[in-house]
Amino acid sequence: MKKIIIVFLSLFFIGCTKDNSTEQSLYTYSPVRFINNEGKYGLFNPDTKEVIVYPRYTYIENFSNGYGLGVLGEEGGTCEVIDTFGNILFSYKTEPLSYTHCYNGFFMVVNYDVENDVIYDQNKEYHGLYNYKGELVFKTNFIYSMNNECIVTHKKSNYIFLFFDNNGIKRKKIQLPDTFSYKSISNEIVKYEVMYDPFSNGFARFYIWNNDKKLFGMIKNDKTVVIPPVYKSLGKEFVEGVLIAETENSLYGLLNKEGDWIILPKYEKIYNYSRKVLSVKLGNWRIVDLEENILKSLPTNLEILSDFFDNTAIFSITIDGSTKYGLIDSSGNFVLNAICEKIEPNPDNGYWQVLIDNRWMLFKAEEGIINPEEYLDFSC
Repeated sequence: MKKIIIVFLSLFFIGCTKDNSTEQSLYTYSPVRFINNEGKYGLFNPDTKEVIVYPRYTYIENFSNGYGLGVLGEEGGTCEVIDTFGNILFSYKTEPLSYTHCYNGFFMVVNYDVENDVIYDQNKEYHGLYNYKGELVFKTNFIYSMNNECIVTHKKSNYIFLFFDNNGIKRKKIQLPDTFSYKSISNEIVKYEVMYDPFSNGFARFYIWNNDKKLFGMIKNDKTVVIPPVYKSLGKEFVEGVLIAETENSLYGLLNKEGDWIILPKYEKIYNYSRKVLSVKLGNWRIVDLEENILKSLPTNLEILSDFFDNTAIFSITIDGSTKYGLIDSSGNFVLNAICEKIEPNPDNGYWQVLIDNRWMLFKAEEGIINPEEYLDFSC
């Protein structure tokens, strides 16, 4: 199997106590990330319009089950697990280019004794899950990937899919081989190295290596291959029962769960849709429905740049060599005109991070443009 380059984490956990107010913060609201003009991330309470974490992080991961992850320093450094009030629950040091991810309130970590200065299992490497208190709740030799549904581990030439939720690991698991085999035209058994994404709603994307090329397919949780690995790219999961697929000649269409085309591959690009609406490129960008009826034809100098998030996607317009960015809805109407130098993807609670006149702001359609730095109070 091709080696996956993993930058190991040297962990040094600092335990912290957690009071009752933190327990109550899990489901009350989700804070909004914002960026200051030095490029540092902080947290903003959209309900009270208060800055709850001053901008000090290189990056803040999405919150999950009431907990998030703040990364300090360039290319790693220290990670801090924080709750929705901004309380630091525990922290750990990382090797460069490394940090962990949070799903269901658990944090994936890699422990490796690089210079004999870690405090867990000296001279041994392991991967595991920690809870918000910094307690190890699951340990294994290898975690390949994870999402909020399952963890992919590897043991004895097999991938093991362990399902979990905010209560921890469930008994249910799936085991799949780390080679993909099929019979060729000449009746020979051909084997390829295979790697899997975690299962999502009963399906997992996988890819094989064929002459140094990745070819993607999709497998069901009953171990049936529903889409063979013949595609240059596939969406990570089915959305409303369909999946974006890119053919070997770089044309895009839509497949159903049986692997049949419901939109033939003829487009230069397709982005995921909202409420059964697609953004497709064929010369210029268009908004179409699943029957390919054109709902809106967009100007040739306009480019759609993202999937729809809460019915909104990022677009750009180039005029006289100058490119600006804005937001468009699934009807093709502008939510925010092209006045931004940059827009970060993955909005929080409908708030987008937008760069306007070299200043980072927040934008929400119902509220307009907000400068969170107006709410900073340095008197404390």
